[in-house]
Amino acid sequence: MPLLLSPADRVVALVAHPDDAEILFFGTLRRWRDAGAAVTVVIATHGVHGISVTDRDAGIRLDAEHRPAESAAAYAGTEIDVECLGLEDGALQPDRHLVSTIEEVMTRLACTVLLTHAVHTGNDHQDHHAVAKAAVNAAARIPGCTTILHGQPIAAHHSVDGVVLVDITNHIDGKLKALQRHQSQSGRYYLGQPFTRHRSAAPGWAKLPHQAADGRCFEALTPSLMLLANPPERP
Repeated sequence: MPLLLSPADRVVALVAHPDDAEILFFGTLRRWRDAGAAVTVVIATHGVHGISVTDRDAGIRLDAEHRPAESAAAYAGTEIDVECLGLEDGALQPDRHLVSTIEEVMTRLACTVLLTHAVHTGNDHQDHHAVAKAAVNAAARIPGCTTILHGQPIAAHHSVDGVVLVDITNHIDGKLKALQRHQSQSGRYYLGQPFTRHRSAAPGWAKLPHQAADGRCFEALTPSLMLLANPPERP
């Protein structure tokens, strides 16, 4: 399924944690910005609880600015804006507060394209589930939001199948560098080069094997709303 990248789009990537947008959409966001669109990454939480049990027991702590700053550094020089809502990670709920907060941000940014986590019942981080549900709920009240796309979870044992493949070959090296900016998460397999290269090749082998054989890299997305053309005007 083709993805139309318009300079008139106002793209908002709404994610739960610092590093989520880089994992799910970095190349796609770069493609949209290359097309001239306004692109903003909105991170719901500051991610201070995103440390391993081993690091926590060793006395390592993060402050509320640390991980959002890593995300900002990941997009340095790309003309992609980054905002953090500063909510506490680990216990988000798709309740009135979260939905209203997201709706206010999407309204302020005049969002026409929303990228967020997948809405599914399989295994995933609890904050990902909460943000996905709240974002889709909020988007229904944003008249100009005509496209909603969901990234593939990195968690095992999910059944989300991305049917929109975005060729990110020209941005795969930038994606790897962006992921390396998250030094507070160093050692996590899903930020490493082997996993990232495998993940970017797998959708091609599944759906576009000839392009995969040529070394093309992809991000796979699942649409829940796509308006591909404006409806005809009524007489």
